[in-house]
Amino acid sequence: MRTFSRSQKGMTLVELMIALVLGLVVTSAVIEIFIGSKQMYRVQDARARLQENGRFAIQFLSNNIRNAGYNGCATRGGSVPITNTLNNSGDFLWDFATGIQGFDATASAAIWSPAIVADITSPLSGSDVLTIRTMNEPVIRVTAHPGGTPPGSAAIQVNTQNQLERFDIVMVTDCLTSAIFQITSANPNTSGSVTHNTGVGAPGNATQALGKDYTGAEIVKLTTKSFYIRNNADGVPSLYQRISNDTAVELVEGIENMQILYGVDTDNDDAVDQYITAATVTNWDNVVSVRVSLLLRTLADNLVVGGAQTYSFNGVAITAADNRLRAVFSRTISLRNRVP
Repeated sequence: MRTFSRSQKGMTLVELMIALVLGLVVTSAVIEIFIGSKQMYRVQDARARLQENGRFAIQFLSNNIRNAGYNGCATRGGSVPITNTLNNSGDFLWDFATGIQGFDATASAAIWSPAIVADITSPLSGSDVLTIRTMNEPVIRVTAHPGGTPPGSAAIQVNTQNQLERFDIVMVTDCLTSAIFQITSANPNTSGSVTHNTGVGAPGNATQALGKDYTGAEIVKLTTKSFYIRNNADGVPSLYQRISNDTAVELVEGIENMQILYGVDTDNDDAVDQYITAATVTNWDNVVSVRVSLLLRTLADNLVVGGAQTYSFNGVAITAADNRLRAVFSRTISLRNRVP
């Protein structure tokens, strides 16, 4: 028969309590490391998205700004006269003689200089607005244009499958003269016939007469693009683009502010003499470069620990009123068609 010593026994209460305390300490340390790692990941992920959005926004704006005022062989600086046959051809959306235009925001009120137009819908106060006007690819060749009476009033013939649509605003040019008009034919992309009648469309054409026979010339679409900051459906400030009279489209969310300076050439040497705001530009033809600054923020409001973030934007030091991460992106862009 096997016997057991009475001296054998389990853990004492003190030993058990010590073991529990040690376990809690280790568990707390593991939890703290996990929470810290998770917060670090959230910050790094938010910062990466901030950088990605900023790079995309500044590159998108740069690509568009470079082409401001480009009208093919009828571009500013040449000797090609352009006749704008549209109704109200000097209106904001159809003023293709002005390749670039800006609106400078005041610091505290919903006021811009020059005064903002109604086509810029719901812009955020304190943020600038930029508008460019340019042609779009592709270039479409005119196969026949019999002229008509008065000169240039007949339909223009082009190849089918040409990407033209009814009510497009286009320019026809042979590099000697040019004319801007609105297409009125129902299906120019399938019929190959481009009419430009009066009394149809908006703004519509003031005359059918383009002035000459444009056989062998080229047709290009013209657009007015405006870029500005407004709140999206979730109330997040975002960069928007409005093309001509289409609905404004959100490009990048989380952009709080956009400030723009314009490099002007005042002595006709094709070089920037000074950078000024839109409010002080007296001749938009003198603008040869644009300096854009964007202020971006994260969507999450619990990323900054130990005090609000301080940053410099547009030459001013600012302390944030929340715990979002912010970043500033700036770039100076030359207008390709206004410099050698």
